[in-house]
Amino acid sequence: MAKEMTNYLLRAAAILKININPLFLPAAIGILFFTPSTSDRPAGFIFLFPLIFLFIIYPLIYGRYVEIINDNRQISYGQIFSTHWFNFFVVSLILGIPILFSTILGLGFGPGIIGINQILSIIIDVLGIYIFPLVFLLRKRFTCIPLGIKCLLGNFNFSVPLVALTIIPSVLNSFIRYPAENAEFSLPFFLINYIFWLLSLIFDFLIFIAATLILKEKLLQP
Repeated sequence: MAKEMTNYLLRAAAILKININPLFLPAAIGILFFTPSTSDRPAGFIFLFPLIFLFIIYPLIYGRYVEIINDNRQISYGQIFSTHWFNFFVVSLILGIPILFSTILGLGFGPGIIGINQILSIIIDVLGIYIFPLVFLLRKRFTCIPLGIKCLLGNFNFSVPLVALTIIPSVLNSFIRYPAENAEFSLPFFLINYIFWLLSLIFDFLIFIAATLILKEKLLQP
């Protein structure tokens, strides 16, 4: 079982290495997170602009890798957007509801809610291991959520390495420090935090590709 999972992860890493170009755009957008704010570009704008951009870009890249796995072809990003983006948006919105409620209920309770949100985020990321690949493989929305959770819980021992890898980006994100408002640019600060962010990005797509391969070749087989 461990050998089989290792094989899936190695294949996912190979697909990511051979088809690395789609990651260049989110990697470039990530630089904006660590750009010091100015009077013309306040901190909220600096943070929200790349966040919104990434939310648009991520499903396009997910769709690209699913197409490569399915047919080894690269259809246009316009086709990927029209086919998958709304499904991705709806599922992301549903999975984000617990964090939204936690944030609303936590207003006025001080910084402790940050820890609760981080825990919820990790739980949702783990539950989403198979959910998001299913969104792209089945081209559906609501049915992918219970089916993805069923795939995870029904094959939990097999999926433990993916669960462990899913936690790594959350750990990496806990080390990331974003520049304070009106802070001066510091190259060491930028490099350290940006490297952590890039590693988190790579792990995220590695897990997605591995989970897609597992679903396509193992869990969704009749």
